Amino acid sequence: MFEKEIDRVRKQLKQQLDTSQPNITLSAIIANENVHAAFRTYFRAEAEWWLHEERAIRTSNTRFDTNSEAMKGLFPKLDELYIASARFDHEELTSSIDAAVKTRLNFLVRPRTTLKWFVYRGEPTKPLYEVLLRLNYLTDNAYLLNGIRQWAQARPAESSAYEILSVVEFERIVEKIDNDAILDLSQEEFVQLLDGIYTFFAEANPDLPPESVPTEAVIIFLDDKGAVPISQALERLLYREELRTVTRSKFIDVIDSVIANIDVPANAPQIAVEEQAKAVAEEAPKALLHVRTEKFQTMLDDGTRERIIRKLFHKDAESFSAIVDEVLSCGNWKEAAAIVDRFYARQGMAPDSTAAMEFSQALHRSFL
Repeated sequence: MFEKEIDRVRKQLKQQLDTSQPNITLSAIIANENVHAAFRTYFRAEAEWWLHEERAIRTSNTRFDTNSEAMKGLFPKLDELYIASARFDHEELTSSIDAAVKTRLNFLVRPRTTLKWFVYRGEPTKPLYEVLLRLNYLTDNAYLLNGIRQWAQARPAESSAYEILSVVEFERIVEKIDNDAILDLSQEEFVQLLDGIYTFFAEANPDLPPESVPTEAVIIFLDDKGAVPISQALERLLYREELRTVTRSKFIDVIDSVIANIDVPANAPQIAVEEQAKAVAEEAPKALLHVRTEKFQTMLDDGTRERIIRKLFHKDAESFSAIVDEVLSCGNWKEAAAIVDRFYARQGMAPDSTAAMEFSQALHRSFL
């Protein structure tokens, strides 16, 4: 999704970092003020991850006593020299540019989900030290990043940076930090959380109307936050009234409208509300899956469908059909997106690969 914007930013970044030399140094990238600060941070973090991998290699070599005081005394200076001499060849530069642009946009529109897959990459656990190291790639949604770091700093003194953190626990931490941060926000303050999205699209797509972003980007953002009633209201506007873009003021109007139409008595038992929601879900037309399936089939041409089956499902068309049916049977896109995310995690696949993005986009549009 948003391939045009991704491609435009990617090409701009390539132009800014274009060099006739075999390599470009990290120091040259960081010194280039034409490169957005978020991308300079990403490249710095990539070099720090290389250093992390190099440390693991040298400390695991049993032929040398790397725990000796003399050796340990040299390592800090050696680490500084590694970072100072870090460089990207053309292949690494191209792949890093691609990853940096996709990761930034994903983190802007789907911060909770992106944190999970970017930090864990389909693995069930990570050392806390590596979790924090992965956070260094990111700059947007600073309240989330800082909240995670503060949680880590508040760990008991006996806890080590190498303690193991499961992806399930990490998701819970991120959700709590996010919910606590937005709990008491006014409508205007909540909309301000999308400032990074508005800035990105203003720079990446000058063809958009002024001060507006694609409605789909806001829907994805809301689904990621769990703000389903508002995302569904925007989906209806997109589908019924072809509201392709949305301004901040229009977004506030939608939020106000949703709040005004919430008609649940304050003293209604929660179980009654849940039973009502369950009853509504059970009464949904059985034809819904068939309608969505027909729409999904129009989203993919034969070549794209075959490529997705080959790259994501190892040429197993039956597995492809099973996942599609499971996703399209969901009551809303939030539930569907969770299934897609779990599928990528089980397969150890990057959700920002071309095939994965094409698959996710086709599924999402089937719900609109």
